[in-house]
Amino acid sequence: MTLPTSPRPQQRTTPPATRRQSRWCRALPAAAAASLLLVACGSGDGGAKKPGAADDPSAQLLVWTDSTRQPGFEQFKKAHPNVPMKIETYDSETLLTKIQLFNRTGKGWPDVLFSQVPNDVAALSSKQYDFAQPLDALIPADVRTGFGKSNADCTIDGKLYCLKNDLAQSVLWYDKSLMDQFGYQVPTTWNEYRDLGLKVAKEHPGYLVGTAGFKFLYYDFFWASGCPLQQVTGPDQVVIDTKDPRCTRVADLLDPLIAAGSVSRSGPFDTDVIKLGQEKKILMMPGASWYGDFVFKPDNSFKSAKGTIAAAAYPKWEGESTNWSGSTGGGIYMVSKHTKNTKGAYDMAQWMATSNEYQSTAATYPAYGPAAQVWSSRVNADGFYASDPFPVLQGAVDRVNPIEANTRYQIDAPMTATVVEKVRGGGKIADGLSELDKQLTQLAQMSGYTVK
Repeated sequence: MTLPTSPRPQQRTTPPATRRQSRWCRALPAAAAASLLLVACGSGDGGAKKPGAADDPSAQLLVWTDSTRQPGFEQFKKAHPNVPMKIETYDSETLLTKIQLFNRTGKGWPDVLFSQVPNDVAALSSKQYDFAQPLDALIPADVRTGFGKSNADCTIDGKLYCLKNDLAQSVLWYDKSLMDQFGYQVPTTWNEYRDLGLKVAKEHPGYLVGTAGFKFLYYDFFWASGCPLQQVTGPDQVVIDTKDPRCTRVADLLDPLIAAGSVSRSGPFDTDVIKLGQEKKILMMPGASWYGDFVFKPDNSFKSAKGTIAAAAYPKWEGESTNWSGSTGGGIYMVSKHTKNTKGAYDMAQWMATSNEYQSTAATYPAYGPAAQVWSSRVNADGFYASDPFPVLQGAVDRVNPIEANTRYQIDAPMTATVVEKVRGGGKIADGLSELDKQLTQLAQMSGYTVK
């Protein structure tokens, strides 16, 4: 998921978080079989740094990245010609298998790694993979402060293991022209959202206020609601409980809207929903901060008209004091503990995550606060939106519900195989919750967690 991170503008052949987390959409047996593969890399030629060995600032840095971040690393290379480095794109599907192979052979690790899967930090910082370097003593305190709460999910057992590249906080996207035309008010609570959705189904059948047939159902609704599916309560301890009221209220909210037809059984990237978008029949859609640029705007997606789409703060659940958001993505930079050039590696990771030179033109909302302020000018001058969405996006940054955290088990495939499958097959969200609980519990236990 992914967050999501960013695709190339106007080239969304696959949604950002879909690409980023595609390896977790497979069935469990396939994932287990994949873990048995030994995939040779042939990229890195350095071995592990020997204990006590001094850093070598002339040692070449091997960078692994996705194609979207590659131009940023090329930009760093051009700005730092004295830093020896080699940039390679890699297949995220085989990342963990390759790291295990390198651990056995004692060589081949990348020095700097960009991952599209935020959960990777939980695995790569664990004893099982022993890859990620703690960054607390390497990144200056003022730089860490500039991230605010954005690096919270990079912190495992009290140590900072990654730097966040971008954020994917949830907001409520809506078509302002349609809302004005129909005389509707933007909902500020989920009860108002439900009531408006039922009203839309009756007064304007065929129009949508959201979708439920995709794995983003977890990020946009369950996570934002505080449903404990990845709640880390201690070292190797998690809470998974789909009977929690914060889980069941999601089903209570959406199932009536799905039955009424104003929330689609498809996902935002399915052809039937894209067709409705191009027919200007998407009234509202809860979704990540990148939806504006990569769902509503592109010609091969909703192709919304200029000046019609706006963002509003996420609605609030009854009894809550905060209108919590979810998070669909957000890539991360990690530094290898095996690197022979530690300072060069973390300097590069820090530059990628914080440089105004790079982040000001980034495709998605920068995680580093000062860079986000510079990035906002691009959004302000865009001309696509009915009003500047940046204040709303900024307001959601610190409202991503802290109950969920990165874990060594992945949630996309179980969510797809249980709840989403029920929805797409004509059933209810509520019908898939018990099986989701069972599958997640099994995965968590297989990953070494005690489940409460």
